[in-house]
Formats: sequence, C-alpha cells, structure tokens
Amino acid sequence: MAAERIYINGAPGETRIAILEDGRLSDLIISRVGRESLVGNIYLGRVTAVLDGLQAAFVEIGEERAGFLSVADLRPQGDQQSDDRIANYIAEGDSILVQVLRDPEEDKGAKLTGRVSLTGRDMIFAPGQSGITLSRKITGDDERQRLNDIMAKIVPEGTDGAFVLRTVAAEAEFEDLEDGVKRILERWREIQQRQEKASPPQCLDYELSPAFAVLRDYGGTDLESLVCDDPELLAKLKAFAEAEMPDLEEAITGPEEKGPLFAAVGVEEMIDAALDPVVELPSGGSIIISETPALTAIDVNTGSATGGGREQTALMTNEEAAVEIAHQIRLRNLSGLLVIDFVSMRRRENQEAVYRRVRRAVGDDPLRPHVVGFTKLGLLEMTRRRKGPSLSEIVSGRIAVALKSPETVGLEALRGVIGEAQATAAASYTIEAAPDVVAALKGGLADVVKATEKQHGYAIKLKAVAHFGDEAFQIIAAKAKK
Repeated sequence: MAAERIYINGAPGETRIAILEDGRLSDLIISRVGRESLVGNIYLGRVTAVLDGLQAAFVEIGEERAGFLSVADLRPQGDQQSDDRIANYIAEGDSILVQVLRDPEEDKGAKLTGRVSLTGRDMIFAPGQSGITLSRKITGDDERQRLNDIMAKIVPEGTDGAFVLRTVAAEAEFEDLEDGVKRILERWREIQQRQEKASPPQCLDYELSPAFAVLRDYGGTDLESLVCDDPELLAKLKAFAEAEMPDLEEAITGPEEKGPLFAAVGVEEMIDAALDPVVELPSGGSIIISETPALTAIDVNTGSATGGGREQTALMTNEEAAVEIAHQIRLRNLSGLLVIDFVSMRRRENQEAVYRRVRRAVGDDPLRPHVVGFTKLGLLEMTRRRKGPSLSEIVSGRIAVALKSPETVGLEALRGVIGEAQATAAASYTIEAAPDVVAALKGGLADVVKATEKQHGYAIKLKAVAHFGDEAFQIIAAKAKK
C-alpha cells in the first residue's frame, strides 16, 4: 500500500492515524483504550460446539463470546469441496490454533480462521501451505523472476509454509528478504513453542498495535514522512524502524511546531468532511452517502454539471463519481452491501463504461470490494467485507448519525486542553460541556482524564452546562503558573 505522509496524533485514551495519498486523506484509523482490535491475534482455542447445520463451530478464545469458525475458513487453502463437513476436521473439546479475521460485534463473537498467517514488511508467511507467490502489483517479468530466484535460495528446505511477497518487496535487496524470512520463521517457531506449553484458551501472538502496523504496511518507498506528536510513541516508532526497516528511520519525526497536529496540517478539516453525507464533485455534481444497518445507499446527482448534452453529462458525472465513491468507501470504511444510484443513462455502452470505471477505482482497496453489477432497476451493487466499524460508527457510536457521541466530544475536549496548555500555561483547566459529555468524562473516560493530568502536570476540572449543544465545549484556563 502506498502512502506519502502519515500523521499520528497520540493522546491519553485515543490514538488517531491519518494516511495521506496525493494530498488527500485515504485512510483514518482511530484506536481507543478499551476498544482495541483483536484482528490478527493468534489464539489456542477450545472447540465448544460443532454445528452440523451451519457447517461451523464455536471456539472459545478467552473473550466474552466464543468465536465463530466456518468450514470454509478451516479447510486447506484452495480446497473448495462444497460437500466437505466441519466434523471431518474438528470435534467438540478439541484444541485448535485460530486467528481473528473480524472483531466481535454487539451480539456476535469474533470471526475466526484456522488458516493462520504472519505478516512482515515484505512478505506474508502461511504455515501449513506451500509455494512462493508474488503480489500481482509487482510488474515486470525480470523483476518477478529475480524475486522468485532469491526466495528459492533463502527459504530453508523443508519449510512447512508458503510465502507471499507483498507489493513493497519490489526492488528489495537479497539481504532484506533474507532477514525478513529469518524474522518471520523465528516468530512462527516462538508461537509453536508457546502452543506446546499453553492451555486453551490463550493468546499466543498479538498483532502489532495500529501505529506500528501502519508503519509496517505503508512504509514503502513512497513514504515521505511520518509525523507523530506523542514523544513516547515517537521514540518507540523510531526504535521499531531501526530494528525492522532502518531505511525509514529518518522519515519519522515529531511536529515542527507546537499546537494540535491534525489542525495544523489540515487533517482535522478532512475528517469533518469525511463525516458529511454530501460530497461535492469537481464538475458540480455530488454524491450523497446514507448508512443504514442493512446497507449503504449512495446517490449520484448531476447538480450544476454540464457538458455536451444530457447523456454525456450523465456519463461524465457518473465516471467522476465512480472514482470519488471508491475513495469514500475506503476512507469511511463502509462495508456489507453497497447500492449506488448513478445518474440514469440510456445507452448500455455508457452503463458498461461506468461499471468498468468502478472496478478500476476499487482495485487499490486492500479489502477488494466485489462489484456485482447493475440490477434491472439500474442500481449498481457491490459488497465489501467488514473490517472494524465504519468511521461514523466510531465517531457517533452508531450508524448513520451525524452527531458525535459524548465519548468522542470528551476526547476532543481533552485534546483541546492539551492544545490550550501549549498556548497558555496554567495550574488547571476547566472543561465546560453538555451534561452527557461531562458524564462520559467522569465515567468511562475518567482514567483518561487522570492520565492526561499526570502526563502533563496540571489539573482538569469538569463543569456541566445544560444549555450547551451536544458537540459544544469550552476550555477555561485558571490562574497562570509563575
């Protein structure tokens, strides 16, 4: 995955990571204390139930709810036997090695797979499989042959596992790939050793926390800079880069100026735009995004767009919208069924052109959306697998609600205190906010408030103001320090 700039805003209770491509916000990752993702974690689980009717099993992994494992995620890679039964692989009471594919949701446990894989900077290792494959985005027959030859030399004979070279491995040196193979195989040996001593349920390997995973996944040759405003996290990222990817160490820096990082570089404004259901198109048209629990509906309008007649205007707007929709789907992390109502076109060849444009536009999405096609009613359907909540779910606490949740506003207020303290030194600061926001700061965010006080050395007071709007707050500095 390519990225020009990465900005990391670290604060007590929350870490926000903004990834920019071509000057635009392409991905936004928000990680909050108490809501850490389980995706990528590897567990030694215990099978608690085998469901013949569903051809699936429940596996206890130590979380509140048992994880869900289907036979499709258990059978060997490439084996697509439709008549295969889960009872052929596991039985109730068995211990089994599993990896989390999707986080738990409300009344559902985590989605699991029995096909474990380990991700490094240049490669992915899949134990129990075989072969060496390369990312389709690595082009050029000579380069592909060079990489295949290197891997054939450095993968130890008899290794029980397959290697997949990621796009970032293009032009990689022999020594870098050799070091990558050694590291990933050593990690797998350590997991196996823990497995031998463990009793289920137990986590054997944790996925990297978001900031480090982003550096691993986006730290390619296109990365110009990674700026982090949390000194402690910055030091850890530099140490990680020194050990894992020394060529990136100089690109990792702190902010040049004091003050809120995201506001200074324009990311805060980009985030606000990503929460707006209406997205304006350069030609004068627009798209309207409506999230519901069942599906996401996207409506395309021509607005003031003009150009060469009605059919040509519709085609121009739709092709422009196709590119923007692909960008917004990824940025907002929209998943499940997506239904797009493009501007009506009479010519079938124009409809096919828009379909092709959508497929090309979503081609860089890591989650690989499946573009189903146009229905008889002229609606384009596509599906995108779920990987965590959508941006609106994180910020508002529920789907399709523009208002921010009290927790989100509370965290914004704490960031506001930190910014105010950088501008005006004081012994204490008072957050005035709506009663629900103050309740969140005194309740679920109480530890975060204490951590902020301890880290920065000033007191934070809270005052509920009944007439304040749900998203309004005010920071008041007390007596200045001498």
